[in-house]
Amino acid sequence: MALKSNLLKRFLVLALFWLYPAFLPAVTPPVPAHPSQYVVDLAGVIDAPTEARLNAMLHDLEAKTTAQVVVLTIKSLDGEPIENFSHQTAVKWGIGQKGKDNGVLLTVAVKDKKYRIEVGYGLESTLPDSLVGSIGRQYLVPNFRQGDFAAGIVAAVTEITKTISGGKVGVPGTQSQPPYHWETVPKKPSKSLSPLTAILLTIFIIMLLVVIILSRPWIWFFGGGWFSGGGWSSGGGGDSGGFSGGGGDFGGGGASGDW
Repeated sequence: MALKSNLLKRFLVLALFWLYPAFLPAVTPPVPAHPSQYVVDLAGVIDAPTEARLNAMLHDLEAKTTAQVVVLTIKSLDGEPIENFSHQTAVKWGIGQKGKDNGVLLTVAVKDKKYRIEVGYGLESTLPDSLVGSIGRQYLVPNFRQGDFAAGIVAAVTEITKTISGGKVGVPGTQSQPPYHWETVPKKPSKSLSPLTAILLTIFIIMLLVVIILSRPWIWFFGGGWFSGGGWSSGGGGDSGGFSGGGGDFGGGGASGDW
């Protein structure tokens, strides 16, 4: 019962964040509901060539390992604890793959002189708190004290990327079985629908669409209808090199610091 209760609470929290982006803590400037790139430099401390280099590096990391690392800079937390803000943003953005939870969010609050490296469940054995704490102290703090935010972020992200791609990533191990590389994790057999179930499901979907169309005829007078091609489209990702969250989860692993 306790497990079901925890799962229900987690589902309700995630649903709250997805349905109401405004519930994210207010910071300066406000963060977007969903990022289009791996680097979201709202504080304006990363030059364009460096930002492009980081985006390419992190896109390549995801292509090779499926892990997602995102960098976020803001000017001020406006009094919000960086741990709360970082965790809620990482969950809201869905950094990392669903089921693998292999996401990392590096948050830098410039005026507050604080940073946080948030680590998803699936990477906590590869990037334990002690290691990401050392990465922050070794690479972020010295560069940030000199005002070179781009150099510190590049150095820290490079070290995180090397650790993920060179180590055993993703599936936590047990006493009898060590962690796997993503490439060696056996795929679960897909469950296909029976013909009867497929037919019933198709009929249900058609009936639902008919009810929606009949109950909301005004839809067809604005924008050419739902199926005109001018409506919702997915975010970045794929061949474009942009970021598209995968639904990863976070349990509070990581490390914070200041300079």
